[in-house]
Amino acid sequence: MNSEIVYLFMFDAGPRFTEEQLGGLLKNPEDFSKYEYTKPSPEEIPTFNMPSIFNMNDETITVEDLQYKLKVQVALYKFGGFSIRVRFPITEGSYSLLHKMTFDQKVNDSIKSLVLKNRKKVESALSKIKELFPSQLKETYRFYYIEGKKEQILGKYKKLIAGLLIDEEDAEALEEGYIDYVLSKNISYDATNVLYVGWESVVMIDKEYVHEQELLLAEIANLQLLELRIYHALLADRLDSATKALNAINKNGVFSMRSLGIHELNVSLGSIYDDTRNILNNINDTAFGYGEWYLSRVYSLFSGAFRLDAMKGSVEADLEAIDKERKFVSDIETARHESFLEIVIIALIAIEIVINLFIFH
Repeated sequence: MNSEIVYLFMFDAGPRFTEEQLGGLLKNPEDFSKYEYTKPSPEEIPTFNMPSIFNMNDETITVEDLQYKLKVQVALYKFGGFSIRVRFPITEGSYSLLHKMTFDQKVNDSIKSLVLKNRKKVESALSKIKELFPSQLKETYRFYYIEGKKEQILGKYKKLIAGLLIDEEDAEALEEGYIDYVLSKNISYDATNVLYVGWESVVMIDKEYVHEQELLLAEIANLQLLELRIYHALLADRLDSATKALNAINKNGVFSMRSLGIHELNVSLGSIYDDTRNILNNINDTAFGYGEWYLSRVYSLFSGAFRLDAMKGSVEADLEAIDKERKFVSDIETARHESFLEIVIIALIAIEIVINLFIFH
C-alpha cells in the first residue's frame, strides 16, 4: 500500500513580508511544476497565490531500532505565517505502519524535535529581514494520502481512516454509525477517488500520486484558523486594556496622570482594528480565488471543519467592540483637547488683564 503522511506544523512570525523578501530566503526552492493543476476543466483556472516553499535537509528518525527517512519542507506566506511540513512517504506499508507513525509517542517526540530545529532556522532567517514577534499559538494537522481506488481502500481500512480523522487510536472500537458520520464530510472528483476532511487530519484516496493542491488548501485553512485565533486573543487583550484605561479616567478625571496615555490608546486601537480588518479581508478573498468547482468545494470542506465562519464572526464582534471603544476614546481625546484649549485661552485672557492693570496703574 503506497501512501504518504504529511505532518503540518503552522506558526506565525508576526510581521508581514513581500514576495521578494521571501523568494530567496532559504536554499532549495520547491519545483512548482508539480503544483500545476492537471484535472480537466471547462474554464481557465487562476493561479494560486503560492507561498514560497523550500526543501530543507532530509531527516532520519530512529524508533525501536528502525530508521525512517523524512522529507522536510517550509512554506512561507507573505502575511507572516509559515508551515513546516514533515513528509513521510511509505512505499511498502500496511495498517500497522500508518497507525504507528500516527500514534507512537516516540515518533511524535522525534518529529516535534526536528520541527523545533527547523523552526529556529526559519525564524533566524526571517529575523534578518524584520524584527519578529512570534505568537505562542500554533496549529498542527496531518495529511494522509493512500494510493488506490476508493471502494477497495474503504473495504480494508474504513475504521482506520475514521480513526485518523478524529485522532482515535482505538479505531476498532468505533461504532459503525459514528464512522459513517465521520466519513460524511467528503468530496470526490470522480468515482475512484475521495477526500475526507476532519478536525485532526485529512485522508485522500486516489489512484494517482498527485495531491499537492489539496495539501496546500489544508495548510492555508489551518493558517487562516491560526490567524483568527491570534487576532481574537489580541483583540480581547486590547479591549481589556482599553476598559482599564477608561475606568481610570472615569475615576481620576480626564487630566489625571493615568489618562495621559489616551492618545497612545487611540492609536493602538486604530492599528489593531486596521490590521485585523486586513486579515479578515484576505480570508474572505480566499474563498473566491480558486475559480474551479472541485478546489472551491475542497476549501469549503476545510472551512466547515475548522468552523472558520464562526471564528470570523467572533473576530467581527471583537472588531465592533474595538470600533466603539476607539470612537469613545477619540471623543475623550477631542474633549480633553478642547478643554485644554479653553483653559489656555482663559489663562491668556487673565494674563492680558493682569498686564493691562500693571501698565495703567
